[in-house]
Amino acid sequence: MKRLFSLSLAGILVLFSCQQSTYQTKQKTDSNGYPYESVSNDPYKARIYTLENGLKVYLTRNLDEPRVAALIGVKAGSTFEDPNATGLAHYMEHMMFKGTSKVGTTDWEAESALLEQISDLFEKHRVTDNIDAKKTIYAQIDSLSQIAATYVATNEFDKLNTSMGASRVNAGTSYESTVYMCEVPKNELERWAKLEHERFTGLVLRLFHTELETVYEEFNMYQDMDGQRAFQSLMEGLFTNHPYGRDVIGFPEHLKNPSMEEIYKFKEKFYIPNNMAITLAGDLEFEPTIQLVDQYFGQMEKKPYTEPQLAKEEPITAPIIKEVVGPDAESMEMAFRFDGIGSEDELMVDLISSILSNGQAGLIDLNLVQKQKVLSASSGSWFMRDHGIHIFSGKPREGQTLEEVKDLLLAELDKVKQGEFEEWIIEAIVNKSRLSFMQALEYPFYSAYSLMNEFISGQSHADVLATLDKMKSITKEQVVAFANAKYADNYALVYKRTGDNSALVKVDKPEITAVPVNRELQSDFAKSFLAEEISDINPVFVDFNTKLHKQELKPGLEFFHSTNENNGLFRLNYIIDLGKNNSLQFPLAVDYLPLLGTNKYSPEDLRKELFRYGLSLSVNAGNDRCYVTISGLDEQLEQGISMMEHILHNAKADQASYDEFVKGIVKKRDDAKKSQGRIFNAMVDFGIYGKKSPGKYLISNDELQAIDPSDLTKQLNEMTYYEHKVYYYGPSSTETVTGLLAQHHTTPDQLAELPESLEFKMRDNSSQSQVYVVDYDINQANILLLVKDTPYETELIPYAEVFNNYFGSGLSSVVFQEIRESKALAYSAGAGYVTASKKNKDNFIYGNLGTQADKLSIATSTLTELMNEMPRAEMQFSQACEGIVKQINTERITNKDLFWEYMSNNDRGIDYDIRKDVYNKAQSITLDDFESFFNEHIKGKNFTYMVLGRKGDLDKKALSKLGKVNELALEDIFGY
Repeated sequence: MKRLFSLSLAGILVLFSCQQSTYQTKQKTDSNGYPYESVSNDPYKARIYTLENGLKVYLTRNLDEPRVAALIGVKAGSTFEDPNATGLAHYMEHMMFKGTSKVGTTDWEAESALLEQISDLFEKHRVTDNIDAKKTIYAQIDSLSQIAATYVATNEFDKLNTSMGASRVNAGTSYESTVYMCEVPKNELERWAKLEHERFTGLVLRLFHTELETVYEEFNMYQDMDGQRAFQSLMEGLFTNHPYGRDVIGFPEHLKNPSMEEIYKFKEKFYIPNNMAITLAGDLEFEPTIQLVDQYFGQMEKKPYTEPQLAKEEPITAPIIKEVVGPDAESMEMAFRFDGIGSEDELMVDLISSILSNGQAGLIDLNLVQKQKVLSASSGSWFMRDHGIHIFSGKPREGQTLEEVKDLLLAELDKVKQGEFEEWIIEAIVNKSRLSFMQALEYPFYSAYSLMNEFISGQSHADVLATLDKMKSITKEQVVAFANAKYADNYALVYKRTGDNSALVKVDKPEITAVPVNRELQSDFAKSFLAEEISDINPVFVDFNTKLHKQELKPGLEFFHSTNENNGLFRLNYIIDLGKNNSLQFPLAVDYLPLLGTNKYSPEDLRKELFRYGLSLSVNAGNDRCYVTISGLDEQLEQGISMMEHILHNAKADQASYDEFVKGIVKKRDDAKKSQGRIFNAMVDFGIYGKKSPGKYLISNDELQAIDPSDLTKQLNEMTYYEHKVYYYGPSSTETVTGLLAQHHTTPDQLAELPESLEFKMRDNSSQSQVYVVDYDINQANILLLVKDTPYETELIPYAEVFNNYFGSGLSSVVFQEIRESKALAYSAGAGYVTASKKNKDNFIYGNLGTQADKLSIATSTLTELMNEMPRAEMQFSQACEGIVKQINTERITNKDLFWEYMSNNDRGIDYDIRKDVYNKAQSITLDDFESFFNEHIKGKNFTYMVLGRKGDLDKKALSKLGKVNELALEDIFGY
């Protein structure tokens, strides 16, 4: 075993030898006189500029697609807020999408006068204690807001992004930062810079009171999430003085008394160039790009800035134990507090966390999860500027207490303190981390985020790159010494109990009037912006027959090959069209596999051996397809194929482990009936298919206990005896891979045909709409509208794309504008037309809402009206279609995605790149054409309404107007 290990590391060490060189920061100047930093041996090959006004600009290239991931980050999270006015950073993030004094207004002079009055009224509202007086003031705010809204070009900022072909337009607020993100075509980079400069320098708090409603909805939504409340309770326990101990979204009493003036002050203090960074990753040229950024963002004025001094924490000397109660299944979280990012603590805690839990061969993975001593357990670390935390999580098995789970986790930590782990694990963890990093570098958004995190945390690029080298030098003795010095009874612990949440906090919302949606209005800025002529980039459509290598190795066994030109990693997949619909026992066998050993390895040794080689094995079976995947460094390809084949064909059944496996399934099924997310997913399944649904097609608990586990291993042994596909993505040649498969891949001379698959038909609501209600203890009501449409037709795919882009999804969609922006009826709202994933299936339509129970009636009726009467907005429609064209112009199906696109198309009976049809239709379709599609496929449907919420809070009379109301028990949707 030791000999094999030394051989397996050899290839990995050769690959990484160049990366273990010293990372040295070098000061350089480009040909235009801009100084920048670079780091030797940098895998990002990044340039880090600092403009004269202090703005940091990180640039890195990725030429896979002619697009650029663009992030703008501000060191302005909830941590830096005035403790008497929390929630400002998050409010600010929301308002940054509302436009400026130029974007989103048709008459700024008239609008600004009204906004000043509204701001004054909010200040008056804020300092008034009398409830009746507050209502009177808010009524004035509401009245003025209606007038001010008449000057607003609704969602203009989002529409301009759509017109550029931008995607992933969003933002996020955390403890220490707010980051604004998108991805744009490279030929739109200047218009992106122009628009973002305008946004960051000309903020206007328009439509403020409707956006407040959205924030209230968001707060209440988080209160319905037991996991979120448990984590917040954990942070409160760890940080009694530091702002990390309060929720990012803010205190409810502050949310109810907002101040536009305080938000402007927050922006003036923190949204300054010397407290900001831009990271751009993608198809760019360094020197023209920094000139472009300087042209627009170099105008921002540098201002004096001192980082706030935050409260210090006293040492934790005894366990801090808290409890959170809610309807979800029981779980526990425990965390230790450490010094912040860049400290010695960070490196050691990251390593110890991985020694305990790495998903394969950690102490928790092997001793608790693999041996089925708990239902689930994990360890993870998270570091911020001032402090880091090491979190342990666990869920109990049937009859097990949360206290017992906690003791088991602490016992594994004690093994680290006693040195009861193998020394090779340190090097294996470092090498696995390097492999993960190499893979992540293929994605520009990962690079952009990673560089932004360096800025937010205040770390140098060289120090971050050297992290794994430093970790590799850590000895087992140092780990043991650190663990004994830093881990004691100095933790916070939260027990998440199951029960009624009597402490549920809710922000009640004042009455407001819907503001008008002005879809056809445009600002002068927008008119000029849209009139600019931009040189188009031509689309590239894939010819799968020439781009993707395909050959038949034997009848029924197809081999596909795509070359990885980016790095030395490989991924090999066996794809078998075999799943639950073919055999109920087959997915059970697949889930059982990770618990098994073979005739050569124990279950623990098997996981260790894979980890030693830097290999990851996964086996997943769905309703109609199974994927077996091995991945790692290509130099370990043969070892990977050999081990995967050995595991599949030599898995050894064990009755004792199977008995515990079944007990775990029974407990997970019980837990699923307590989980808001799992219940809603089961409702979706029921809503689409009715009483006979795929989700309810399962083996009963009694039947599970009666199964002979050797029958399951037999199915695993024989899975490659069926017709299947093999797909390789990596740097090796076709000849090399097929040669290895010929040597190692176990198949009979004649492959068996796949067993027949059970078909499930979608429900037909042609006669009457149905409303199904499931009772669950939450503030919100989650509503889903579902209805079957016609069988799959390739010709409908382009129409579906246009429908989703214009009508149903995104910040500038019709549904979002009407329900969230105009009426503030929901935090989440959308609709979509889903074309079937296979040619013999039906398409379907959905609409979704997450709203408060008291808004259920108006929110649902509004969405239903929209699904029956399509608003005609010619300009918005044109911009949506233009956005589709520009996205496809710069979208590339890269080698790593080639096979999966082929499979998606092939399942639908398409032998070409379907994006070509979408592209052509988006350029030629008229609003009249689209309305014809809408009237034929969307309008007049009898929907199935699935409603999840607290039954006593739901307006039954309003629900009955939608259709026949049926109350469902959990057994009705889960089938047990």
